[in-house]
Amino acid sequence: MHIKICLDKKKIFYKNIENMGSKMNKEETIAVGWCDNGTTDGVFVEGLMTIAVTENNTGFPIRTFVRVEGNQIARQRQALLDFWYDKTNTDWLFWVDSDILLTQDVWQKICKTADKKTRPIVSGVYFIAKEKDDSLPILLPCIFDDVDDITVKFHHPLPDNKVIKIDSAGMGLVIMHRDVVSKLKNKYGDKYFLFGENNGSGDEFIGEDIAFFRNCKKINIPVYANTGAIAKHIKRTPWSDQLYALYWNNKNTPPN
Repeated sequence: MHIKICLDKKKIFYKNIENMGSKMNKEETIAVGWCDNGTTDGVFVEGLMTIAVTENNTGFPIRTFVRVEGNQIARQRQALLDFWYDKTNTDWLFWVDSDILLTQDVWQKICKTADKKTRPIVSGVYFIAKEKDDSLPILLPCIFDDVDDITVKFHHPLPDNKVIKIDSAGMGLVIMHRDVVSKLKNKYGDKYFLFGENNGSGDEFIGEDIAFFRNCKKINIPVYANTGAIAKHIKRTPWSDQLYALYWNNKNTPPN
């Protein structure tokens, strides 16, 4: 294992896996990358191990793991992206947040949806809660459509088992092709901070993930979501499609 200590004290952990002979062409190999603050949930590790030990049977070979440790998520994501692009030779980067549970089903659906030319970025679905109804979190899918230059809306209600075009997503369950980064660097330069947050207040705040996808949109890189690839978001109670349906099936009117 190679460990690199960055100037800002972020740690990058990098591990290559030997080719064990998979169904997938060697030009279609994958790196799995995530950011954390030094600790992760055991369920997250369980998900990683599940795909790691079965990937040669699914036809989507993992060749590299990249982990960035720190406490500044935007800078961690940029460091991970740059390290993957500059220091590895895999063609796809599969982003997963350290509070997301990966399963074989979700892994395969996202990988099968991705295509270098037509779908170079594909997101799965997990749920977040910005508000509560009494004590019950109001779950909404972490995929978005633009309203204007500073506002996004949740893609809700969530269509069932569809591949849809979106404007942005959370970075917690996303696969992207190397060509995406090549195009971004050709447009903005090697030193451009692709995850730069907009420091507006309230609804005008743009997080690092939305900022990244806005940069993609400016140069016409399409983003898709597979709404059948639903992962559990690890909280005290898993934020799942079942909890999402339980809440909204008992409400008369979805949010705007």
